[in-house]
Amino acid sequence: MRKNKRIRILLITSIALTLISAIITYFNVQEKKESTALVIHTYEVIQSSSDLLTLIQNLETGQRGYLLTGDSTFLSPYQEALTAIDADVQHLKEIVSYNPSQTRILNQHLLPLVEEKKQNLAISLDILKKYGNDSATHFVTMRKGKSLTDSIHHWVNVFTEHEEGLLLERNKNLEEDYFISNIIHFSSFALIGLTSIIAFFTIRNKERVNNRLLVHLKELNRNLEGKVKERTHQLEEEKDRTDQLNSELQNNLEEIKLLHDALLEANKRLIQLNEEKDHFLGITTHDLKTPLAGISGLLQLLSLDNENLKANQREYVVLMQDTCAKMQRLVNDLLDINRIEQGVTVIKKTSISVSEVILSMQRQFHALAEDKQISLQFKNEFTRDLINTDADILQRILDNLISNALKFSSAGKSVRIETVEKNTELFIKVMDEGPGITKEELPLLFGKFQKLAARPTAGESSTGLGLSIVKELVQLLEGTIRVESTPGKGTAFIVIFPL
Repeated sequence: MRKNKRIRILLITSIALTLISAIITYFNVQEKKESTALVIHTYEVIQSSSDLLTLIQNLETGQRGYLLTGDSTFLSPYQEALTAIDADVQHLKEIVSYNPSQTRILNQHLLPLVEEKKQNLAISLDILKKYGNDSATHFVTMRKGKSLTDSIHHWVNVFTEHEEGLLLERNKNLEEDYFISNIIHFSSFALIGLTSIIAFFTIRNKERVNNRLLVHLKELNRNLEGKVKERTHQLEEEKDRTDQLNSELQNNLEEIKLLHDALLEANKRLIQLNEEKDHFLGITTHDLKTPLAGISGLLQLLSLDNENLKANQREYVVLMQDTCAKMQRLVNDLLDINRIEQGVTVIKKTSISVSEVILSMQRQFHALAEDKQISLQFKNEFTRDLINTDADILQRILDNLISNALKFSSAGKSVRIETVEKNTELFIKVMDEGPGITKEELPLLFGKFQKLAARPTAGESSTGLGLSIVKELVQLLEGTIRVESTPGKGTAFIVIFPL
């Protein structure tokens, strides 16, 4: 891995050096192009100024030839030079426009002299036409034309010397550019070559390592082939054993299927029996209500005739009334649980006042709490007060929970009922200071006909169905119920309804 990384680094370095060299070369070439263009431009300026001097000389030659011979043939090069001078002057202005000093020499000295020279030559030709050859010759011998030519020659030399100075400087810059370019090329090729050599030796070492690994890999492959053959033989043996086990498993599966079918049949029979039991229980409990009501009514009549009853007879009447009340509670609980399980409980939700329900519970259990010398405390912190629910079911839930709390509380203890709103939910807490419930018994708490270790403090009866009914009723109202208990300190039932 380290060598592969080194090779990658070397290759990347080589590519990077090549790119850097290319970029530097590109900019160097651009600079050389600019320097070469400046040198060519300087030669062009020198050539154009030399051409201007030559054209002036051609003008003089044509003028003198015509004066001396009178032959108009000499006027042809004169006219050609005159036309070419204007074009050369315009070209010279354009190519030195970037240079203020050369432009100043051209505009202030050279061009005025050229114009004056042209006028001087034109005047001599006019004199020849008007006054003759002698007058024209006399005008020429005044040597003003020669003086102008010398001045033009002087300023052309000044102009050319300035450009030659620029040419020397630009040639020097061009030579420096070529020198730098050569150094860059040499350095780049040297670095690329060095990197390539290092990469070559690194790759060759990598190949040697790979060859050794290949030999080792072949040896490992031979060992692996031997182990594969051995393992294949073991797998074939295991396959034979697996086939045998599969055959035995198939036989077992057939036996299990038969047992499963038998269990399904038994389950169907149990469901049928359970339905028959529920039906029988419903009919029986319903039919028991009428005779119990009759017995209860007769006992009530007997209790009204206390004066004609002996003491032991009055005691028997009280015992029978208690027994009748227990039977009526059991029948009512059985009817409730049967209706819930069959799903026939009708829910009638209306807007009810929680404070009125609490007040009703307080009035209902006030006497019982006083008889047992238990402090019954109500604390309502549900500020919105109204809730949409079934009033009868809510009262049955609270009736069961509060009666249970009183049933398992001793004299001198307290039972507290609190209502509070949290996170758009109504919490109703029923808390006692009874014996509490152990962790082992908590899972059994809401089962049917469950008898736990704790016993009512005044010998009250218990059907074992109350909390089971409470849980079912809470769920019918889309609520939840949970229990928090500490053995020896008490139990809290918390009912939660969504708002």
